[in-house]
Amino acid sequence: MPAVTGRFAEARLYLVYCAALLHPGRSVPTFAQASPVTIDLDTDTDDEYALLIEEGRRQIDRQMADLERIRNRAGALATISLALTAAVVTKTADVLQHHWILIALWAVACALAVLAVAGAASVLSARAVFGGTDTQMAAQGPRPIRRYLAEAYAENVAMGEETVRTFLTVFRDAVTLTVSSALAFLLVLAVLAHSPGSTVHEPAKEAPCPTSTTCSATPTPK
Repeated sequence: MPAVTGRFAEARLYLVYCAALLHPGRSVPTFAQASPVTIDLDTDTDDEYALLIEEGRRQIDRQMADLERIRNRAGALATISLALTAAVVTKTADVLQHHWILIALWAVACALAVLAVAGAASVLSARAVFGGTDTQMAAQGPRPIRRYLAEAYAENVAMGEETVRTFLTVFRDAVTLTVSSALAFLLVLAVLAHSPGSTVHEPAKEAPCPTSTTCSATPTPK
């Protein structure tokens, strides 16, 4: 499983996830490779093998449940970010008539909203890699089978932990981008509301007639 490391690793990995929308089902990288483990089960008993297998299954089930919760939240975030993007775009005509600073702020809000939508959608569509044990390989593997399965679960759970950690980080970054875009858009709306061109002119009211006289409309010349 590839990993993204080095400077600005989180930002680069987020962009990789956004680009993965063009390749649905493709495996995406994580922040780090699964940590290698050294396992020595020579002195373990059958009961201890069974305990390791049970705990390994529970951990993998918990990892999948965590990923499902992250994806459910990402679905809601994608909807919110898409609505925010539509709201920002509807103000295009109004913003382009103002100073370039306001246009730049609007462009930043629009870009952040689009990135948030892409990040949330990538969490929904990207392929998550989890460790697992092939039953056919286990049947053909060395004996005793319990020891083989115990070693396999102990080695494979680290891969799922890295996957869940990476998906959670991408989701968190998408939330941050959505909030930042919303704040920038609120500033744009505030400036538009207080700009001279946005002042609403009320129709002139007719002067009230004195109580001692009778008002009549000016006759229309024929």
